[in-house]
Amino acid sequence: MLCIDARPKSEIKNDVMIRIHSSFHKCLTMYFLRTANAALNTFAFSRKKEYEHFESIQGLFYNKMSQYYLCSINSFAPDIEKINGDFRISRFVRDPRDLIVSGYFYHKKGAEPWFRFKGPTEEYWAAINGHVPVGLPPEDSFAEYLNKLDQSHGLMQEIEFRKYHLESFRQWPEDPRIKIFKYEDIISDQVGAFSEILKHFQIKKWKKKKLLFFAKKYALQNRKRDKHIRDPKAGQWRKYFTPEMNKDFIQKYGDILEQYNYPKQ
Repeated sequence: MLCIDARPKSEIKNDVMIRIHSSFHKCLTMYFLRTANAALNTFAFSRKKEYEHFESIQGLFYNKMSQYYLCSINSFAPDIEKINGDFRISRFVRDPRDLIVSGYFYHKKGAEPWFRFKGPTEEYWAAINGHVPVGLPPEDSFAEYLNKLDQSHGLMQEIEFRKYHLESFRQWPEDPRIKIFKYEDIISDQVGAFSEILKHFQIKKWKKKKLLFFAKKYALQNRKRDKHIRDPKAGQWRKYFTPEMNKDFIQKYGDILEQYNYPKQ
Protein backbone atom coordinates (compact mmCIF):
# COMPACT_ATOMS: atom_id res chain seq x y z
CA MET A 1 0.00 0.00 0.00
CA LEU A 2 1.43 3.38 -1.03
CA CYS A 3 1.92 5.70 1.94
CA ILE A 4 1.86 9.39 0.94
CA ASP A 5 3.45 11.85 3.35
CA ALA A 6 1.14 14.86 3.48
CA ARG A 7 3.46 16.99 5.60
CA PRO A 8 4.88 20.23 4.21
CA LYS A 9 8.34 19.71 2.71
CA SER A 10 9.82 22.02 5.34
CA GLU A 11 8.81 19.48 7.99
CA ILE A 12 10.25 16.43 6.23
CA LYS A 13 13.82 17.69 6.50
CA ASN A 14 16.13 15.87 8.89
CA ASP A 15 15.67 17.14 12.44
CA VAL A 16 18.80 16.77 14.56
CA MET A 17 17.30 17.93 17.86
CA ILE A 18 17.29 15.16 20.51
CA ARG A 19 14.04 15.39 22.45
CA ILE A 20 13.74 13.48 25.73
CA HIS A 21 10.82 13.28 28.13
CA SER A 22 11.58 12.05 31.64
CA SER A 23 9.18 11.05 34.37
CA PHE A 24 8.63 8.65 37.25
CA HIS A 25 6.49 5.55 37.46
CA LYS A 26 3.00 6.79 38.47
CA CYS A 27 3.64 10.32 37.25
CA LEU A 28 1.59 10.49 34.03
CA THR A 29 3.94 8.15 32.20
CA MET A 30 1.11 6.34 30.40
CA TYR A 31 -0.45 9.66 29.41
CA PHE A 32 2.72 10.81 27.70
CA LEU A 33 3.40 7.38 26.18
CA ARG A 34 -0.10 7.01 24.72
CA THR A 35 -0.06 10.53 23.29
CA ALA A 36 3.39 10.31 21.70
CA ASN A 37 2.93 6.76 20.44
CA ALA A 38 -0.40 7.54 18.77
CA ALA A 39 0.80 10.76 17.12
CA LEU A 40 4.27 9.65 16.04
CA ASN A 41 3.89 5.89 15.50
CA THR A 42 0.38 4.47 15.19
CA PHE A 43 -1.15 7.33 13.19
CA ALA A 44 2.03 8.73 11.67
CA PHE A 45 2.44 9.40 7.95
CA SER A 46 5.85 7.78 7.90
CA ARG A 47 6.38 4.05 8.37
CA LYS A 48 9.52 4.84 10.36
CA LYS A 49 9.00 4.66 14.11
CA GLU A 50 9.54 8.17 15.49
CA TYR A 51 8.92 7.67 19.21
CA GLU A 52 10.42 5.17 21.66
CA HIS A 53 9.99 4.65 25.40
CA PHE A 54 13.14 3.22 27.02
CA GLU A 55 11.88 2.68 30.61
CA SER A 56 15.09 2.77 32.75
CA ILE A 57 17.24 0.77 30.32
CA GLN A 58 20.09 3.25 30.25
CA GLY A 59 22.48 1.49 27.87
CA LEU A 60 19.81 1.15 25.21
CA PHE A 61 18.71 4.74 25.77
CA TYR A 62 22.18 6.23 25.27
CA ASN A 63 22.82 4.07 22.21
CA LYS A 64 19.48 4.57 20.47
CA MET A 65 18.03 7.93 21.55
CA SER A 66 19.31 9.85 18.52
CA GLN A 67 17.45 7.50 16.18
CA TYR A 68 14.05 8.88 17.20
CA TYR A 69 12.30 12.20 16.83
CA LEU A 70 11.16 11.89 20.45
CA CYS A 71 11.92 9.43 23.24
CA SER A 72 11.08 9.01 26.91
CA ILE A 73 12.65 7.50 30.02
CA ASN A 74 11.54 6.68 33.55
CA SER A 75 12.90 7.01 37.06
CA PHE A 76 16.54 7.93 36.50
CA ALA A 77 18.57 11.05 35.81
CA PRO A 78 20.42 10.82 32.48
CA ASP A 79 24.03 11.91 32.16
CA ILE A 80 23.70 14.88 29.81
CA GLU A 81 27.40 14.61 28.96
CA LYS A 82 26.50 11.40 27.12
CA ILE A 83 23.93 13.13 24.93
CA ASN A 84 25.73 13.74 21.67
CA GLY A 85 24.14 16.80 20.10
CA ASP A 86 21.64 19.57 20.78
CA PHE A 87 18.86 18.41 23.10
CA ARG A 88 15.80 19.42 25.06
CA ILE A 89 14.45 17.52 28.06
CA SER A 90 11.07 17.82 29.75
CA ARG A 91 10.64 16.47 33.27
CA PHE A 92 7.48 15.48 35.11
CA VAL A 93 7.96 15.52 38.88
CA ARG A 94 5.51 14.77 41.69
CA ASP A 95 5.58 14.94 45.47
CA PRO A 96 7.61 11.78 46.11
CA ARG A 97 5.26 10.71 48.91
CA ASP A 98 2.38 10.67 46.43
CA LEU A 99 4.53 8.53 44.15
CA ILE A 100 4.84 6.11 47.06
CA VAL A 101 1.10 6.00 47.72
CA SER A 102 0.12 5.63 44.07
CA GLY A 103 2.77 2.97 43.46
CA TYR A 104 1.79 1.01 46.57
CA PHE A 105 -1.83 0.54 45.50
CA TYR A 106 -0.82 -0.17 41.90
CA HIS A 107 1.79 -2.76 42.85
CA LYS A 108 -0.58 -4.55 45.23
CA LYS A 109 -2.70 -5.40 42.19
CA GLY A 110 0.30 -6.91 40.39
CA ALA A 111 -0.79 -5.03 37.29
CA GLU A 112 2.57 -5.51 35.54
CA PRO A 113 4.77 -8.64 35.28
CA TRP A 114 7.64 -6.94 37.16
CA PHE A 115 5.57 -7.21 40.33
CA ARG A 116 4.26 -10.74 39.82
CA PHE A 117 7.71 -12.32 39.44
CA LYS A 118 8.65 -14.38 42.50
CA GLY A 119 11.96 -13.56 44.15
CA PRO A 120 12.93 -10.64 41.91
CA THR A 121 16.56 -9.54 41.86
CA GLU A 122 17.98 -6.08 41.19
CA GLU A 123 19.19 -7.38 37.84
CA TYR A 124 15.63 -8.34 36.94
CA TRP A 125 14.33 -4.96 38.07
CA ALA A 126 17.10 -2.97 36.34
CA ALA A 127 14.74 -2.07 33.50
CA ILE A 128 12.54 -0.21 35.99
CA ASN A 129 15.38 0.91 38.29
CA GLY A 130 13.79 -0.89 41.24
CA HIS A 131 15.42 -1.71 44.57
CA VAL A 132 14.56 -5.07 46.14
CA PRO A 133 13.38 -4.56 49.75
CA VAL A 134 15.48 -6.47 52.28
CA GLY A 135 12.45 -8.21 53.76
CA LEU A 136 11.00 -9.52 50.49
CA PRO A 137 10.83 -13.35 50.83
CA PRO A 138 12.35 -15.23 47.86
CA GLU A 139 9.16 -17.26 47.47
CA ASP A 140 6.99 -14.15 47.04
CA SER A 141 6.42 -11.64 44.30
CA PHE A 142 6.37 -7.98 45.31
CA ALA A 143 2.57 -7.92 44.84
CA GLU A 144 2.14 -10.98 47.08
CA TYR A 145 4.44 -9.48 49.70
CA LEU A 146 2.55 -6.17 49.81
CA ASN A 147 -0.75 -7.99 50.21
CA LYS A 148 0.59 -9.86 53.27
CA LEU A 149 1.55 -6.63 55.05
CA ASP A 150 -0.59 -4.04 56.76
CA GLN A 151 -0.84 -0.72 54.99
CA SER A 152 1.85 1.14 56.95
CA HIS A 153 4.43 -1.60 56.50
CA GLY A 154 3.44 -1.98 52.86
CA LEU A 155 4.03 1.70 52.23
CA MET A 156 7.44 1.45 53.89
CA GLN A 157 8.33 -1.42 51.55
CA GLU A 158 7.23 0.71 48.62
CA ILE A 159 9.64 3.40 49.81
CA GLU A 160 12.38 0.75 49.76
CA PHE A 161 11.41 -0.29 46.23
CA ARG A 162 11.62 3.38 45.18
CA LYS A 163 15.08 3.95 46.66
CA TYR A 164 16.84 4.56 43.34
CA HIS A 165 13.93 6.62 42.02
CA LEU A 166 14.08 8.88 45.05
CA GLU A 167 17.85 9.22 44.86
CA SER A 168 17.58 10.26 41.22
CA PHE A 169 15.73 13.42 42.29
CA ARG A 170 19.09 14.63 43.62
CA GLN A 171 21.09 13.69 40.53
CA TRP A 172 19.59 16.03 37.97
CA PRO A 173 21.73 18.99 36.88
CA GLU A 174 20.37 22.49 36.42
CA ASP A 175 20.39 23.31 32.72
CA PRO A 176 18.26 25.69 30.60
CA ARG A 177 17.62 22.83 28.17
CA ILE A 178 15.80 20.91 30.94
CA LYS A 179 12.29 22.11 31.79
CA ILE A 180 10.42 20.87 34.87
CA PHE A 181 6.66 20.37 35.00
CA LYS A 182 4.98 19.56 38.31
CA TYR A 183 2.30 16.88 38.36
CA GLU A 184 0.26 19.03 40.74
CA ASP A 185 0.07 21.76 38.06
CA ILE A 186 -0.28 19.44 35.05
CA ILE A 187 -3.43 17.60 36.18
CA SER A 188 -5.46 20.82 36.12
CA ASP A 189 -4.52 21.52 32.49
CA GLN A 190 -2.83 18.59 30.78
CA VAL A 191 -3.24 19.89 27.25
CA GLY A 192 -1.81 23.26 28.26
CA ALA A 193 1.19 21.57 29.84
CA PHE A 194 1.68 19.44 26.74
CA SER A 195 1.61 22.58 24.60
CA GLU A 196 4.40 24.04 26.74
CA ILE A 197 6.43 20.84 26.32
CA LEU A 198 6.07 20.99 22.54
CA LYS A 199 7.17 24.62 22.57
CA HIS A 200 10.23 23.68 24.64
CA PHE A 201 10.96 20.82 22.22
CA GLN A 202 10.59 23.14 19.22
CA ILE A 203 8.07 20.75 17.66
CA LYS A 204 6.99 21.88 14.22
CA LYS A 205 3.41 22.73 13.32
CA TRP A 206 2.22 19.51 11.71
CA LYS A 207 3.46 17.24 14.49
CA LYS A 208 2.33 19.76 17.10
CA LYS A 209 -1.27 19.59 15.89
CA LYS A 210 -1.27 15.80 15.99
CA LEU A 211 0.33 15.62 19.42
CA LEU A 212 -2.12 18.14 20.89
CA PHE A 213 -5.05 16.22 19.39
CA PHE A 214 -4.00 13.05 21.19
CA ALA A 215 -2.98 14.96 24.32
CA LYS A 216 -6.62 16.05 24.57
CA LYS A 217 -7.93 12.58 23.72
CA TYR A 218 -5.90 10.89 26.47
CA ALA A 219 -6.23 13.60 29.15
CA LEU A 220 -7.39 12.34 32.56
CA GLN A 221 -10.71 14.16 32.26
CA ASN A 222 -11.52 12.03 29.22
CA ARG A 223 -10.39 8.70 30.71
CA LYS A 224 -12.38 8.36 33.91
CA ARG A 225 -12.87 4.62 33.37
CA ASP A 226 -9.20 3.91 32.75
CA LYS A 227 -8.15 0.97 34.96
CA HIS A 228 -4.59 2.35 35.03
CA ILE A 229 -5.82 5.37 37.00
CA ARG A 230 -6.80 4.89 40.66
CA ASP A 231 -6.97 8.44 42.00
CA PRO A 232 -5.13 11.32 40.30
CA LYS A 233 -5.56 13.83 43.13
CA ALA A 234 -2.46 15.43 44.67
CA GLY A 235 -1.65 15.32 48.38
CA GLN A 236 -2.86 11.76 49.03
CA TRP A 237 0.14 11.06 51.24
CA ARG A 238 -1.49 13.08 54.03
CA LYS A 239 -4.23 10.45 54.24
CA TYR A 240 -1.95 7.39 54.16
CA PHE A 241 1.34 8.44 55.80
CA THR A 242 1.38 8.21 59.58
CA PRO A 243 3.21 11.05 61.39
CA GLU A 244 6.03 8.61 62.16
CA MET A 245 6.32 7.58 58.51
CA ASN A 246 6.45 11.18 57.36
CA LYS A 247 9.06 12.02 59.98
CA ASP A 248 11.21 9.11 58.81
CA PHE A 249 10.74 10.10 55.17
CA ILE A 250 11.78 13.69 55.91
CA GLN A 251 14.87 12.44 57.72
CA LYS A 252 15.91 10.44 54.64
CA TYR A 253 14.60 12.58 51.81
CA GLY A 254 13.72 15.96 53.26
CA ASP A 255 16.30 17.62 51.00
CA ILE A 256 14.29 16.45 47.98
CA LEU A 257 11.13 18.07 49.32
CA GLU A 258 13.06 21.31 49.84
CA GLN A 259 14.75 21.15 46.44
CA TYR A 260 11.42 20.81 44.62
CA ASN A 261 9.44 23.06 46.95
CA TYR A 262 7.12 20.44 48.43
CA PRO A 263 5.80 21.03 51.96
CA LYS A 264 7.13 18.75 54.65
CA GLN A 265 3.88 18.71 56.59
